[in-house]
Amino acid sequence: MALESVSVNWLAIIVATIVSFIFGWLWYGPLFGKIWVKSSGMSEKEMKQKKKEGMGKVLLWHFIGDLVMVYVLAMLIGWIGINEFGEVAMLGIYLGVGFLVAGPLLGDVLWKCRPWSFFWINTFYWILNFVIAGSVIVAF
Repeated sequence: MALESVSVNWLAIIVATIVSFIFGWLWYGPLFGKIWVKSSGMSEKEMKQKKKEGMGKVLLWHFIGDLVMVYVLAMLIGWIGINEFGEVAMLGIYLGVGFLVAGPLLGDVLWKCRPWSFFWINTFYWILNFVIAGSVIVAF
């Protein structure tokens, strides 16, 4: 079976990318930033040094990463034929658990000795991010 070409709504992708970016800022900033930094193993000094060096480049690359993620998500939504929010929520859960939680996020705990708080913060971020970005795409 070959995957057919799917047209995507670029306005939806741009809006979903911006929403994803803002959600990430809120999640890893005011909501869970201090706990996440502590559980990541990064010291306050290292974090301040990163900020001092300039976060512009880091934020730009993060935005580009969000754009790629949202584009791929839009393609999956198109291929599967999802057009309801409940279906998007299930897809977000499946993607988050199947590709991130069961692999790299669990690996952070098992192999890099990160605490479970690091795992849970990242796990819920990615699952919710897929659901939120997918919901924006379906809303268009």
